[in-house]
Amino acid sequence: MRQQVSSAAGHSRPPRAVELLERAISYTRTSLVLVTEADLGRRTPCRGWLLHDLLTHMDDSLEAMAAAARATSLSLVPPVPPTEGADLLHSICHRARGLLAQWHPEDDVPAGPVGLGDLSLSRELLGAVGALEIALHGWDVAESIGRPRSIPPALAMDLWPVARDHITDADRPIRFGEPVQLSDWATPAARLLAQAGRSTRW
Repeated sequence: MRQQVSSAAGHSRPPRAVELLERAISYTRTSLVLVTEADLGRRTPCRGWLLHDLLTHMDDSLEAMAAAARATSLSLVPPVPPTEGADLLHSICHRARGLLAQWHPEDDVPAGPVGLGDLSLSRELLGAVGALEIALHGWDVAESIGRPRSIPPALAMDLWPVARDHITDADRPIRFGEPVQLSDWATPAARLLAQAGRSTRW
């Protein structure tokens, strides 16, 4: 583990938000394409949520991120939130692609902080936080449909500083569960999930 952490710390610069978004979306999409209508009533690691609830939340979150960053991807998806399973999955994929394609700021987009709910974040930080949420929910989806896929080690290590600094006690237990205790030999993905209150033993 020390060698892995040292390797992550040795980056000449932290990954840009657009890089994290691309990797998180790629990881999550691999699970989303496996979801069927029959899966929508399955339980998820998010307590009290069925898979349909989780997908609706993902769709809403992607729309909110796009609106906060003034991404023109909003014009690529239906204005009314979809409710049917196939339409919901289609909307999530469109929002994710649009968000990624439009993430680089344009000339008329301010470089200062952007608002997301009650938060005010820099554009880079908003993208990194969004990538964290997308990756975590990608893991949730995979677990829910019985096709578990670990978050790739390099992605987990790059997202770790975001989770460490921005999942706080104020977020628990409403948005995240309590941190999960791990052994010293836990993988980067397990550590990231534990910080977000998730365990493979859910």
